[in-house]
Order: sequence, then C-alpha cells, then structure tokens
Amino acid sequence: MSVASLVRTTLGLKHHKVTKVVDSGGRVIVHLDWIRRRWPPCSVCGTYDKVRDRLPERSWRHVPLWGIAVELRYRPCRVACSCCEAIKVEAIPWSAGKSPISEPLIVVLATWSRLLAWDVVASLFGVSWSTVVEAVDRAVAYGRARKDYSRVTLIGIDELSRRRGHIYHTNVYDLETRS
Repeated sequence: MSVASLVRTTLGLKHHKVTKVVDSGGRVIVHLDWIRRRWPPCSVCGTYDKVRDRLPERSWRHVPLWGIAVELRYRPCRVACSCCEAIKVEAIPWSAGKSPISEPLIVVLATWSRLLAWDVVASLFGVSWSTVVEAVDRAVAYGRARKDYSRVTLIGIDELSRRRGHIYHTNVYDLETRS
C-alpha cells in the first residue's frame, strides 16, 4: 500500500485526490487537489456548487507515519454558493475551520492523551502542549454535542483520592443505568 493510498484512506477523500507525494528532508509532503468534474460543498450550508477560484496553498499537519512527519498541502476552492448567495470557501473534509491540524491527527492526539500525560503526547507527536489541549477540547466538544442526556434523571457524584495528598478525581454517575 502506498503513502497516497494511506492518506486517501485516513482522510476519506471523495472530492479530492492525491496528486503527488514528496519526501522533503525527513518529512512527507502530500499534495492534494480537487477532482475537476465534481463540485465542492459550501463550508456554511453544505450545498454543492461551482468553483469560482482558488485560494493560496495551505498546509495541515497529519498523523505521522512510522515516526515520519506528514504534511498535507492544498489550495482550497472558493465556491459560488447559490444557497448562501455569496462566495464561500469549500468545506475541507480533513479540517475544521482554519485549524492547521487534520481531523485524524486531532483524534489520535485526543486518544493518546487518555493514556499518557499531555506533555508526553506532545513530545511523542512533535506538537506543542497547547495543541494537545486544543485536540482534547475539540474531541470532548464533538462527543458532548452528540450525547443524549435527556434520559438522565438521577446522578451521583463521588470524589476519589488518587494519591496521598490533595489529588482528587470527581466521578459523576447515572444512578439509574449505573454507568
């Protein structure tokens, strides 16, 4: 399996393609482009419409492959959205907003931060501690937006001592389902 196939699979590309993969000084740079016969979606309403023009090239950090840094490069399209009646940047499937980190990297950082200290995760993936904090915040916000709390009527709160001293964990339980 080639690096282009791995990137295509991890990003779930439908409207984009990998044009070339370059090894540049210990880092893999993946160049992406949109498939010309397809219309990209508007980032605001999701309506598929014609491409008006292109913005300058942007780069995103992606999940490292075997310890090798991976960078995605792409020139986002501006869409003449008929629904919004304005010109908007396309919805980029591997990024949310103007974040310079890809969505799969956010998931990986948030998953590893459940197991290790955040500064250790930051040093393992070559990012700053604040990047790990942002990844965890975005993963928690994603999960909370999709969690249904409508059936929770009774909660129990318990404060557990983690070590000797004043290090505590607060656990919140749903007493009806015992979870």
